[in-house]
Amino acid sequence: MSDGGFAPIGTDRLVLRRFAARDAGAFRAYRDDPEVARWQGWDGCSRDEADSFVAGMEAAVYGLPGQWFQIAVADRADDKLLGDIGIHILTGDPRLVELGVTFAGDAQGRGLATEALDALIRRLFVEETRHRLQASIDLRNTRSVALFERLGFRREAHFRRSVWAKGEWCDDVVYALLAEEWSGHHG
Repeated sequence: MSDGGFAPIGTDRLVLRRFAARDAGAFRAYRDDPEVARWQGWDGCSRDEADSFVAGMEAAVYGLPGQWFQIAVADRADDKLLGDIGIHILTGDPRLVELGVTFAGDAQGRGLATEALDALIRRLFVEETRHRLQASIDLRNTRSVALFERLGFRREAHFRRSVWAKGEWCDDVVYALLAEEWSGHHG
C-alpha cells in the first residue's frame, strides 16, 4: 500500500485517511471536550499535545504489530476532521486487531462512526485478511456498546470493576468479531 502503509478509504460521506497537520485544531477540540474524553484514557488535549500527536501519526507506519495507529475520519465534502479510529495490531499474532473509536460530539448520533467502521472492517477482513477484531469498552459507554453491536460484534467478556480509570473502578466489556462471522455489511 501507499501512504506509509495506509491507503485512504472512501465512503458515501467520509474519507478515512492518514492524519495531516491541518487536522490538529479539530483533533484538539474534540479530544479536549470533557464529554468526549469521559470514556477515554485522557482528560484533555493541549495545543502542543495535539500538534505532537498529529505529527507522530503523519510519520507513523501503518500495521506495525504492538503499535497503535490512528486513522483520521474526515467529511468527504470538506475534509473536516470528525474523529479517529485507532488500530492496534497485536504483537503475538498480527491477524488479531484491537479497535478504538473517538468522534467529535457534533459528529455523533448521525451514523458516521458506523459508516467509518463498516468500511474499515471490510478492509481489515477482505484486503488484509485479519482473523479477529476486538474492542474494549467501559460498560457505561452505551453509545459505543450499541455501535459495536450494530456492526455485528458479540460481547465475549464482562470484567467487573477491572479497570481503574479517572478515580474509580470501571467494568470493562470486550466485544469481538471473527472474519468468518462477518456478513459484509452492518445490520
